[in-house]
Amino acid sequence: MPVPKPITQTHFRPLVERIVVTASRRKRHQFIRVLFLTVLAATAALSLLATVGFGGDASLRSLAMAGAFIFEATTLVEIALICLVTPIFMAGAIQQESSPRTWDLLLTTPMSSMGIVVGNLAGRVFFVLALILAGLPILLSLQILGGVNPGSVVLAAAVAAGTACVVGAAAVMLSASRTGGRRAVLWFYTGIVVALALSWIADGSLRSPVPGVLGATGTTWATPLNPFLVLESLLRPARYVANAPLGSSGLVRFWLGQPLAAYLATCGAATLLLIGWAILRVRTLGPLMGRGSTSRRRLVRRPRPVGLNPIAWRASGGRPRSRLEDTARWGWAAAALTVTVVLLSLAGGGSILPTTARSGILIVLLIETSVVILAAIAAASTSITRDREDGTLDLLLTTPIQSTPYLRGKLIGVGRLLTPLLLAPLTTAVLTASVLAASRGEAAFALQTPTGLQPVASWGGLIGFALTLPAFLAFCIAIGLHWSVRSRRSSHAMLASTVIAGLAAGLLIPCVSGPGTSVAWGVTPFVSASPLASIVLAISGPAMLSGSPLGAGGGQWLLVVSGIIAAVGWAAIAMMSLKTTARGFVRTMRQLAGTN
Repeated sequence: MPVPKPITQTHFRPLVERIVVTASRRKRHQFIRVLFLTVLAATAALSLLATVGFGGDASLRSLAMAGAFIFEATTLVEIALICLVTPIFMAGAIQQESSPRTWDLLLTTPMSSMGIVVGNLAGRVFFVLALILAGLPILLSLQILGGVNPGSVVLAAAVAAGTACVVGAAAVMLSASRTGGRRAVLWFYTGIVVALALSWIADGSLRSPVPGVLGATGTTWATPLNPFLVLESLLRPARYVANAPLGSSGLVRFWLGQPLAAYLATCGAATLLLIGWAILRVRTLGPLMGRGSTSRRRLVRRPRPVGLNPIAWRASGGRPRSRLEDTARWGWAAAALTVTVVLLSLAGGGSILPTTARSGILIVLLIETSVVILAAIAAASTSITRDREDGTLDLLLTTPIQSTPYLRGKLIGVGRLLTPLLLAPLTTAVLTASVLAASRGEAAFALQTPTGLQPVASWGGLIGFALTLPAFLAFCIAIGLHWSVRSRRSSHAMLASTVIAGLAAGLLIPCVSGPGTSVAWGVTPFVSASPLASIVLAISGPAMLSGSPLGAGGGQWLLVVSGIIAAVGWAAIAMMSLKTTARGFVRTMRQLAGTN
């Protein structure tokens, strides 16, 4: 009697139902939807008040201009939220589906490799697309004011959907490659921020005026690589012109002349390539690209010393890391030092204008600080949930170790892991502050203002920022550990930690941004407490603190003292958060284990 061939199901419905139906029952997803819509509605309301105001000019023309501005602001916020929420949803795909037990079970089912990969992607992207559809009524309602083209609403939604698809495909590819875990989540989250920042910087350096159009610049090759730049070309066609050089090839005309179509085509091609690689990697290439050779090499390596705190050792790596990982981490710090030295050298030699140097320092510090904050949140919020998911936490709870030493070891270990990333902004800030203090107002590092020459940045503000950032990272790690203890899944812990740390890091930026903004010297310590706001304050400090009763030199030391006060405050909050987490550690563990 012939043996029947195994039936292989190519459709992906079972996996989609597993992800969507199971996750839709959680209150966390409902909270995310409510928070997403609340932020969009609040952005539209605040933008309306900022443009029209209470009792202001309410003519049809002013309402149309206000509608265009509100739509632009709300759309940019929506894309930013999609870029923030999508990695959080996809972190679950990397963290959970990369577990060998999960993949082994999937490989024993009749589902084909395509069904596993495409089902995983469709199930994860479903939640993001639901958020985009839920936000459409808010964007469409702005047409009441006028100035909003209905087609722009649909195109903006298409940009958001394309971004979600390509980010989701990258996460599923990492999951199928069996390279998941905390490190993959960290680098995945950081890679998105770096890619957006690099394309934005490249576009800013390559922009050139368009002949015949006053105050307009043309698109660059980096425009279709960044969703925010694509939206700018879509919403501001008169200022950011889609222009291709005369006599260029068809591909160049398509890339520069139609940035929206080029971006969607790039997202589609990248999604297909990533999904294709994942499908091959599941069964065809998986056995051929195993890690047997790597495991044998690890057996002959000398073991690392554990030190006095084994929890800190495990949290900072727990095993001999590969040379590629160490090179990438320390290479980031080396690249930051190189960029800072080159930027200051060009400014000192007169090759670039002081305004360009000022913008460069601001952008570099914002990128480096955002990367290390996101890395701290990703590493801390997945630290304990990973131990719970792989069963390691159950073993640790049977040892005599107490909750306070355990959490303190996690804090120290994650801090060690982030040391190379932390050195990048610290090196940039300290080196720039040293050059500015030694220059003593030279023309190469000064701006011409109506009141005279002012430095491109405040050395006191940079030193204060460098003092504040390590303590703020300790706060971020403590918050991540707190939610990692209270959450069953890493994605939930990462979302809650990101919202809290993000608000703390950049909530006060509107207080120090904008033309003609001034900061009272009495509230400087409060502004310095927010790292991203303190960067803006340091760059604009010479002008903002001109009214300080302490004078120019006293204003510099005021910023240093403000940084010290902020550092002490964040360190105290981190310690209190750690004690609060340790106090309820056992009770929370029992609740999550179902014994209470």
